[in-house]
Amino acid sequence: MKFIEKCKEIYNYRHMLFTLVKQDIKGRYKGSFLGFLWTLLNPLLMLLVYSLVFQFIFKTGIENYPIYLFICLMPWNTFANSIAVGTVCVSNNGSILKKVYFPREVMPLAVVISNTIQYFFSAVIIFIALLVSGVGISWSALFLPIIVLIQAIFTFGIILILSAINVYVRDVQYIMNPVMMIWMYATPILYSISMVPERFLGLYHLNPMVGIMEAYQAILYNKTLPDLSSLGTIFLVSLVVLFIGYLVFNKLQRRFAEEV
Repeated sequence: MKFIEKCKEIYNYRHMLFTLVKQDIKGRYKGSFLGFLWTLLNPLLMLLVYSLVFQFIFKTGIENYPIYLFICLMPWNTFANSIAVGTVCVSNNGSILKKVYFPREVMPLAVVISNTIQYFFSAVIIFIALLVSGVGISWSALFLPIIVLIQAIFTFGIILILSAINVYVRDVQYIMNPVMMIWMYATPILYSISMVPERFLGLYHLNPMVGIMEAYQAILYNKTLPDLSSLGTIFLVSLVVLFIGYLVFNKLQRRFAEEV
């Protein structure tokens, strides 16, 4: 019941949530000449670099590897950026915490929403790249919002845990850099899952981001349906992570104002 009440409270502060999201998006490109256009230019430049490097310098056994890599890296960057910013979103806002009351969960939620919106804008470049490269687009791409939502739920749960602990133990924000690097290499982004030895696959799939990345690859690269059984399992895992995150955050937030 407390969880439902908390959801209602966050909804009542939705205007503050929207303001934080708007500030975060605008603040990224504050002072730049092109401003919000960088949301499209950054992924476009990234794609051009990958295309040049992997077409003329490095050769891989994966067909249309720049597109394959681009499809995976964009949602991963969204995940990694959310974790990086979300981990410090509470500890870096001590002045607000001490002056104004609002549900503290609004801060990590704003980070997730902001980065998710950024991903959907960058997805425009992904679809253009799919068409130009000849890979094409299938109706299976309609599953994209569902996959993004599952990733957002999982990300929100992780950030609730990390941001709460980081208020008391600031080492968390520093250790997450190597952790995220290891996590990326433990996820099929730079390589195909077929390259993972079969004896390690059971352990490998314990990483929820594996199934999420496979889903992106299925609908955008392979133009097939995602593994609905796997996606359903990851959705349930994401809900569990979110609930655990809520419990941890709710328990630790009582002394946020004193610690920050």
